Amino acid sequence: NCSRFFIATFRSYTTVHRYICAIICIYGIFANSIHFHILTRKDMRSYAVNGILSVIAVNDAVIMTSYLIYIFRFRIFDNDGYKYWWLVFLLTHVTLSISLHTVELYLTVIVAYIRWMALERLDTKWLRTKLFFSVFGVILTLSIPTLLVHKIVPVENHLDTSNTTVVLYTVVLDSHATEHSCRLFKATLWLTGIFFKVIPCILILWFTIALMCRLNEKTKARAYLLGNRTQKDRTTAMLVTMLTVFLCTELPQGGLAILNALYTADVSNYIYTNVGEVMDLLSLINCNVGFILYSCMSSRYRSTFKETILNPVYSILSSSFSKTLTTRR
Repeated sequence: NCSRFFIATFRSYTTVHRYICAIICIYGIFANSIHFHILTRKDMRSYAVNGILSVIAVNDAVIMTSYLIYIFRFRIFDNDGYKYWWLVFLLTHVTLSISLHTVELYLTVIVAYIRWMALERLDTKWLRTKLFFSVFGVILTLSIPTLLVHKIVPVENHLDTSNTTVVLYTVVLDSHATEHSCRLFKATLWLTGIFFKVIPCILILWFTIALMCRLNEKTKARAYLLGNRTQKDRTTAMLVTMLTVFLCTELPQGGLAILNALYTADVSNYIYTNVGEVMDLLSLINCNVGFILYSCMSSRYRSTFKETILNPVYSILSSSFSKTLTTRR
């Protein structure tokens, strides 16, 4: 009964998934653009953590832009077949989204490592360029097998309104991937499951526990030295919160990735069919964590946000309002 209830719930969610994701993507693109703008201000970019988080903000904006196009073309305006270049976009979107999301996980691990080692200032320019492209290059290389096991094939011919033949296409598994009991396809699932989900989840879990222990030690030490005048380490607390959110959203996907490699047909037919869209939703939620947490937990971030965003907007609106009043008089 419980299984039927959950399946019915997930299927009901399917009807609104596309619209919820579209709203999240539009908000996320806007929020991460602001997030990047603030983190790259002079008083914020001198810290290594902020340098990497600004790269993650761009990464998230690209993921959500790609997903927004996918949602509108393949979910809201869905049909039985697509033009060839839309299928090229689909494969590119899938590969790019998986790669960038994995890059984000590993960059988050690096942020946790920097904080754990208490390295407050590093060469952030190096971190924002060579580090990102090094991680992205490795992940993109590991993503190539996922791209190669799929192929674009024509489905059927349709006549459009001008009575000309239009060839439409779809994406299927390549025949080589399904040979020998889908050995190649399962190897690809193991590769992506372990390197893209399991390893970063284990590292994030380890650093979350390590940072919580270090935060507890610092709190006790400050309480001993300062008495009631204890100051909270908000940066570490914010990072622990971010890592915890990542764990809550990524651990289920990591476990599902391993199950998919072990029981490919059953997981694809019974689990991914029902919870795949929820997994997509969790990934999109991850893309919006940084801006929300920084806004809530960092006073320096809020003051920079006020100076660079709110004050100029307020000045423009005030000037426009004053001109309107003057014109009416």
